[in-house]
Amino acid sequence: MSRFGPTVPYDATADRATWSTLPAYVQERIIAELGGKPADIRMAGGGFSGGFAARVRTESGAELFIKTAGPDNAFALNAFRQEARVNAVLPQSVPAPRFEFAADFENWTVLGFEAVDGRAPTLPMSPRDLDLMLDAWAQAAAALTPAPQTLLDIGVSAVPIKEDLRRFARVAAGAVDPFPVPPALQDRIDELAAIESGIDEAMAADSVMHFDLRPDNMIVGADQAWICDWNWVQVHSTWFDTACFLIAAHGDGHDADALFRAHPTAAGVTPDELDTVLASITGYYLSQAAQPLIPKVSPYIRTHQRWSGLAAADWLAQRRGWT
Repeated sequence: MSRFGPTVPYDATADRATWSTLPAYVQERIIAELGGKPADIRMAGGGFSGGFAARVRTESGAELFIKTAGPDNAFALNAFRQEARVNAVLPQSVPAPRFEFAADFENWTVLGFEAVDGRAPTLPMSPRDLDLMLDAWAQAAAALTPAPQTLLDIGVSAVPIKEDLRRFARVAAGAVDPFPVPPALQDRIDELAAIESGIDEAMAADSVMHFDLRPDNMIVGADQAWICDWNWVQVHSTWFDTACFLIAAHGDGHDADALFRAHPTAAGVTPDELDTVLASITGYYLSQAAQPLIPKVSPYIRTHQRWSGLAAADWLAQRRGWT
């Protein structure tokens, strides 16, 4: 139990389709790529999408990490299709599991990745795990700045910042109902909306960002980490992802401010810009946490969003001197 409530078991959040539930033609395609029938299937315990995701190994020792989804899970299907497009053209210096193949047929998509030797991070995070994950992101961010032409060529672009990161402004304008906030943020909605208003300028950059960088989207090995789930990439500032990642670190009791300032992506970021991003992320997480569950998505999603929103709010409140 943390000071923001129960922590989410990030290595055991998934509610996934199993091998036996996959259509025969999907199984056959996976078997063809592996070169033999599965002898061992180790389901991925982490994740929220609900699609099939597992390390699959044959008797001969051939092994891939397989992800697949079909028309019964539109959320995972669309995410996996975009993931295939992006991973196929990521710079080789980005520390991500090597992309091996993708197949799209009968309204199913199947992806195969290198089965790296690592584990899903859990809370609380050790300082070593944090260092490995932040180092991996520094390496990735350097490779993604300026925005690689291979990603621009598939349509990755600077999409206008959506209302998802302007939730306090929408509450202040009466466009949506208020959502629960912690005591330090109560009676500050107009102030939060004003802080949040600088999000376009804060995120402007010629870099490709992950846009979903969290510990549960990484794999940690003995001496390196890998970044997964490249579904939502856009051309914006990479330091937004650094701040988003460090929300979990702050919630864990680590010095997120010091970790942020020490990270290469934070060079030149002003205190006000960091506060703007933290306000936007806080509003997003706390408003999402108040929504109903999504069909075929992990039941842990709202708990994760509530905990993350409270951690982000606390980090922002400490920086602003709010009690």
